[in-house]
Amino acid sequence: MRVPRSRRRGRWLRAWLAATAVAAVALPLAGSAVPASPGRTGGVGADDRRVLGLAEQLLTRECMRRAGFELWVVPPAPADQLRSFPYVVDDVAWARAHGFGTDLVAATDERRRDDPNQRYFAALPAERRVAALAALNGARPEGLEARVPSGGVVRRSADGCTSEAQRQLYGDLPAWYRSSKVVANLSYLRQRRVLADPAWAAALRSWSRCVRQQGYPVDTPDQLREAVVTRGRAAEVAAAVTEARCAAGGLAATARELDARHRADLTAVYRLEVATRERLEQAAVPRARAVVAAESARR
Repeated sequence: MRVPRSRRRGRWLRAWLAATAVAAVALPLAGSAVPASPGRTGGVGADDRRVLGLAEQLLTRECMRRAGFELWVVPPAPADQLRSFPYVVDDVAWARAHGFGTDLVAATDERRRDDPNQRYFAALPAERRVAALAALNGARPEGLEARVPSGGVVRRSADGCTSEAQRQLYGDLPAWYRSSKVVANLSYLRQRRVLADPAWAAALRSWSRCVRQQGYPVDTPDQLREAVVTRGRAAEVAAAVTEARCAAGGLAATARELDARHRADLTAVYRLEVATRERLEQAAVPRARAVVAAESARR
């Protein structure tokens, strides 16, 4: 018998809350599984980041309910959907399973269509939808501002339930918004610098010779993907496996070395913003654990 989606989500949330409650007891305040920002080995780890994400959803949901609207806590994307290869696919097993990831793109689209929040907002009458979006995001993108390293300024409302939830978690909302936007933008800058590095170009020539020997007359990973995008699943997987195998000849190692070097350089330049985000995240973890524990106790 097919279990209704609402019941499946309820079971998932209870399981996630239970697992997170255990993690909140067992984990140190500052994990180290995943660096929190470019060039640092400390900071908030992957498990604590999941707690922060869940807590923010729970706080936002409660705020929206007070405003007279519904909001559902949704599960995080599976690990495979979160994995990315900004330079070159370098994992043969992943390539065999996912090719260049078109199946994961389709799965992400399906998750988006299945999102109860998307359906809820879409079903609201027009005036009610405007009010709900204002309750969630604030009426106007004013109050929070960040000048990002790649150029330009991003802004968001300091009002609304999203800002209220982040204010409860991180305390200094303007500092959190500014530092998080700057640090997130460093990934774009870092990747751009890697791809412009002469060492990358040299390693790329060797990679291109390798894939050409396997029947793919291309110079870059992007060209390889474009060459097979319309040729079906089997062709995609075969090309991705070739890309990964040829990357083992030096391009993957070069990408890692250059990424680490440019990460460190950018961290040094934007050390204040990096340190601010880490400090606010670390301080937010116990608050997030308390929010999650309280929700778990109500279940």
